[in-house]
Amino acid sequence: MQKFDVVIVGGGVVGCAIARELSRYKIKVILVEKENELGCGTSKANTGLIHSGVNVKRDSIKGRLNLEANPLFDKLTSQLNIPFSRNGSLVVAHNRDDRQVLLHSLQEARENGVKGVRWVDRDELLQQEPAINPDTYGAIFAPTGGIICPFEFTLALGQNARENGVVFSLENRARKLLIENGRVAGLETDKGTIKASFVVNAAGIFADQLNAEENNEGIKIKARRGQYLVYDREYPVKIKHTLFPRPTEISKGIIVTPTIHGNLMIGPNAEQVEGKNALETTEEGIEEVLKGAKKLVPGIDNRGIIRMFSGLRAVADSDFVIKPAEKTKGLVLAVGIQSPGLTATPKIGEVVGELLQEIGLKLSAKSDFQPERPSGIKTGEMDYEKRDNLVEKDRDYGQIICRCEGITRGEIRDAILSPLGAVTIDGIKRRTRAASGRCQSGFCGPRLIELLREFAGISPLKATLRGGESRILKFRSKELLLEAGEDIADL
Repeated sequence: MQKFDVVIVGGGVVGCAIARELSRYKIKVILVEKENELGCGTSKANTGLIHSGVNVKRDSIKGRLNLEANPLFDKLTSQLNIPFSRNGSLVVAHNRDDRQVLLHSLQEARENGVKGVRWVDRDELLQQEPAINPDTYGAIFAPTGGIICPFEFTLALGQNARENGVVFSLENRARKLLIENGRVAGLETDKGTIKASFVVNAAGIFADQLNAEENNEGIKIKARRGQYLVYDREYPVKIKHTLFPRPTEISKGIIVTPTIHGNLMIGPNAEQVEGKNALETTEEGIEEVLKGAKKLVPGIDNRGIIRMFSGLRAVADSDFVIKPAEKTKGLVLAVGIQSPGLTATPKIGEVVGELLQEIGLKLSAKSDFQPERPSGIKTGEMDYEKRDNLVEKDRDYGQIICRCEGITRGEIRDAILSPLGAVTIDGIKRRTRAASGRCQSGFCGPRLIELLREFAGISPLKATLRGGESRILKFRSKELLLEAGEDIADL
């Protein structure tokens, strides 16, 4: 039977941030994730914004952690070797009422210490963003707002934690907390029992299903769906900053933003849905997203869209729930982490570490903790001379597999063979951007399936888009012909 000090349930960005934080200490930690890749829940369907701290309340947990975490991203992303840009954000006033509300928000942001935040009038706004609605009344400008790739961030946190000793158990569903005399004794999973003195519940929208009948102070997680549209990088409407409307009580609104990789993205809307698997995109939802985006940038239309997707956010309350459970000793909750959860993750990891220490976990810092994650090879960022030298040493870096994004066989091979390597088409996509371009894997898809076979030993008939039942191929074509009674020799 496996024995650990801490079990983390959930392999999204929150769970991985907690894992990396705990990997600093001389303790045994395991992370359990039901999917075959990290970041397959809310973390994969995320806007990728690092919020400045405008329109947050310092007296809330999420507001305080947002403000404290934002300045950490320059150093953190450098350590993890992932792209990050402080492109700045603009919260736009559509009318006089918006302007009055946002001027109050501006004063609050200044009192909260948001650096460089100021009001820009219509003329300056149009100069900064020529495509923006000319009927606006100005905007709050926050230069510390940023953009990041949520897939790369989640994976980088997980890989760095693994390199520092955290064990990852994927495709392993947490079934039940083991409790003895009111205290955590471990976790029952699909792959057996894990003995542990402490458990951290960071299971996202499914967090309330872990011992739901006896656990977690009666917290209930509701799923809120947000739908998004992503545009081709050649789409003519160009935006530099992240554009927000005046926020509502439940949402920061439908935004228009560049992604870290140069696409235009719009969304999300906010829909309360029944169940926790309602990941469909709908005609009504897409129309709502387009309508909201056009209020900010009238030139946006439905041409140039290369991807539609939706994600579910875990809503427990109006605030994050990060605390020790009262009924079950040794259990820490990190649940209900909705926006600005991605921004807050570095501080969430620290807070959970402090809470574990408060309830009895002894933490002694490692002398050999390695905060840096080695950078992978990205041929598109090299000059011709460096690329030629690389190809001379390894010809796989000279063979283009994904034409839209210019991703090579060598980069995809590395993504599959790396720690916590890709085992699905989406896994390759999130690590390399192969299949992210205009054709959406129309050209490279069959080649990605073959590379999964070659480097991960996954049969083409078992290759999946995103795990589970998302198999891409069901039969060999010859088998279908034989089954139909065709004479293959005559074909």
